[in-house]
Amino acid sequence: MTSRRRARVRALARWCAVSWPAACAGALSAGLVESVAMGAPFEIAAGAAFLVMFALPVSWALSLVTRAVWAAWQPSELANELVDPERGAPALAGWLGFAYLAALVLGAAVFGSTHLLAARTEFRPMVVGFALPVFSVGAALVLLACSRPVASGLACVAEAIDRRWRARGRATLLAPRRVVVALGAVVLATLLVAWSWVHPRLGHLDISPVYGPAAGLAITLALHLIRRELRWVRRGLTVVAALALGLALYTWRARPDVMLAVWGELPVAGVLIDQVFDLHALRDQISPDAFRPAERAGAPHPDLVLITIDTVRADRTPPYGGPAEMPALAGLAARGAVFEWAFSPSNVTRRSIPSMMTGVQPNRVRGRVVGWALRIDPRHVMIAERLRAGGYQTAGFMCCGSFWGDEARTGLSRGLAHLEIERDGHQLAARARAWIERQDREPGRKPLFVWIHILEPHNWTSGSPDPAGHDSRRRLYDRSLAEADKMLAEVFRAFDKRAPGAAPVVVVSADHGEALGDHGQPHHSTDLYNSQIRVPFVVAGPGIRQARIAEPVSLTDLSPTLLELAGFVPHSADGRSLAPLLTGARTPDRDGGLAYAAMIKDRSNPGGVTAIVAGAWKLISVRGRYELYHLAVDPDEKTDVAAQHPDKVAELRALLEARGQLQTSPFP
Repeated sequence: MTSRRRARVRALARWCAVSWPAACAGALSAGLVESVAMGAPFEIAAGAAFLVMFALPVSWALSLVTRAVWAAWQPSELANELVDPERGAPALAGWLGFAYLAALVLGAAVFGSTHLLAARTEFRPMVVGFALPVFSVGAALVLLACSRPVASGLACVAEAIDRRWRARGRATLLAPRRVVVALGAVVLATLLVAWSWVHPRLGHLDISPVYGPAAGLAITLALHLIRRELRWVRRGLTVVAALALGLALYTWRARPDVMLAVWGELPVAGVLIDQVFDLHALRDQISPDAFRPAERAGAPHPDLVLITIDTVRADRTPPYGGPAEMPALAGLAARGAVFEWAFSPSNVTRRSIPSMMTGVQPNRVRGRVVGWALRIDPRHVMIAERLRAGGYQTAGFMCCGSFWGDEARTGLSRGLAHLEIERDGHQLAARARAWIERQDREPGRKPLFVWIHILEPHNWTSGSPDPAGHDSRRRLYDRSLAEADKMLAEVFRAFDKRAPGAAPVVVVSADHGEALGDHGQPHHSTDLYNSQIRVPFVVAGPGIRQARIAEPVSLTDLSPTLLELAGFVPHSADGRSLAPLLTGARTPDRDGGLAYAAMIKDRSNPGGVTAIVAGAWKLISVRGRYELYHLAVDPDEKTDVAAQHPDKVAELRALLEARGQLQTSPFP
C-alpha cells in the first residue's frame, strides 16, 4: 500500500472515529431510557445492554451517513450563495417555505388517498400496496414540477416584506439563521396542532417505544455538536459500551430468565432478542416428559373437542335466551352443561386465548405483542403440550396464520402435532371432520384432543357497511353466529356413527364478546362490561351431567378443567378445575364463584381496566374509579349501585386488588 493510500485510510479512520463516542453515548442513553421501567437494577442494566447491541452500530452508521450527506451538501456554502449583499436570504426562505408546504401537501395526499382506498377496497393489502405508491409518486411529481415557481414566488414575497422592514432602518429579517429558526418553530407548531387533531381520533396509541430511540438520537446529535470536547471521554464511552455488550452475552448464557423478561417488556430491545435469539427453538429442546400430567387412578381418557368461536357474546346465543339461529349449539346445551355466568379473561383475543390455554390469569401471562397477537413467553406450557405428553393425539384447525402459523411464532400452536390453517370456517370445519373420521379408522389409535378456532363472528360486518341502527347491527351479528353454528354442526357430524359411550367431550366457548353499541361501543377491546366478556361456555359428553350451572366461572379455568376431564390431575394454575361441577361431584355455589378479567396495556390497548365477578355482584375498576352492578337483577349493567353498597364495593375491591397484585412471575 502506497503512502498516499495509507494516508487516505488513516484520514478515513479518523473521520469515522469522530462519530464513535457520540454513537456510544446515544446507544447507552437509548438503552437506559427504555429499560428504566424494568425496575430491578440488573434487569435495567441487561435491558440497556441488549438495546446497545442494536443501537450502537445503527447509531454509528446513521452518524456517518448524516455527516457524509451534510458534507456533500455543504450547507454553509449553499446558504452563503443564497445570501444577498445586505445579508438577507430571500431565496433560502423561498425554498425552505416550499419544502414546508410540499411536506404538508404530500402528507395530506397520502392521508386522503389512504382513506379513499380504505373506503373503496376494504383495505385489501395488495390493492393498497399498489395504489398508494401511485398516489404518492404522482403527488411528488406534481410538487417537483411546481417547486421552482412556488419557491421563487415565496422568495419574492419574503423579499418584499423584508424590504419594508429594512426601510425603517432595521436589520434584515431574512438572515439565514433567523430563517432556519423560524421554519423550525413553524414546523414544531404544525406538528403540535396536527397531533392535537389526530390523537383523539386514533384512540389509544402507545408511543413509549420511541422514547429510547429519540433520546439516543438527541444525545448523539448533541455530542456531535461538541465533539471536540469529547476527546477525553472517548475511551471511557468505548469501555462502557464494551461492558454493555459483555453483559448482554452473559445474560443470554447465564440468566435466560432476565433475557425473557427483557424480551417481553421492552419494545425495541425485545425486537432485537426476537431477531437474534431463537427463543422457541431453545424451548423445543425441552423433553415433552417435562409436561407429562399425573394420571388419576382409574379415570378414562375420552376424546376432547374444544371449539372456540371468536367474538361471541353469550346473550345472543340460544342457551342464554338469545335469538340467533344456532340449533347445533342449542342441541349441545340441551344434552350437556351450560355455565350461565362464564367470563373471558380479557376483551381481546391476544390476551384471552393465552390465559385460556395456560390457566394463567391475563395480567400474569408474559410475552410481547406481534401484529394483533401475543407471542407468549416460551416458559408457558399450553394445555395441548400437557395432553400430548399424557398420550393424546393432538390436532389444531385454526382460522389464522397470524395467531397459529409457524411464521407468527406465537407459541399458541405448541403441542398440536397436526396443525391446519384455513380462514374460511366452512372449509376449516370440513377439514377437521375429515381428519377426525380418518383417525377413527385407525386401529388402536390414541385418544384425541382437537382444538378448532372459528373466526367468522369477528368479521360480522365483513362485506357490509358498519350498521348504525341498534336492531340492524344485531341482526347482522346474529347472522354471523348462525354461520358459525353451521360449522359446529359439520364438526359434530364426525361423531354421528359413534356409540354413546364413545362420544367425545365437546366444549364450546369464545375468547370474548362484542359490544354491538352497548355502553357506546360498537365492537370490543374497549371495556369489561358483560357485552364484551360474558361468553357462552357449554360442555357435553360422557360423564357430563345435564345442568345449568349458575356459579360464576372464568375461562382461565378452562385448561385445568380439560386436563381433569381427560383423566389427569389438573395442573397448578391461577384457574381451577370445573370438572367436579360438570360431573356432579360438587354442588354449584351461586355466591361462591369468582371470575377476574383485565385489559392489559400494550401498543393498541390503554389498559387500566379490571373487573371481578363474585357471586351475583360485579365490580369494575376504570383507572381508579369503581362501578358496582348486581348481575342477578341488572345483567346489562345499566345501573351503577356503588354509592348504595359501599361495603360490597370494599369487599370486592379487596378481591380485585388481590388478583391485580399477582404480578409476580408465573414460573417456578
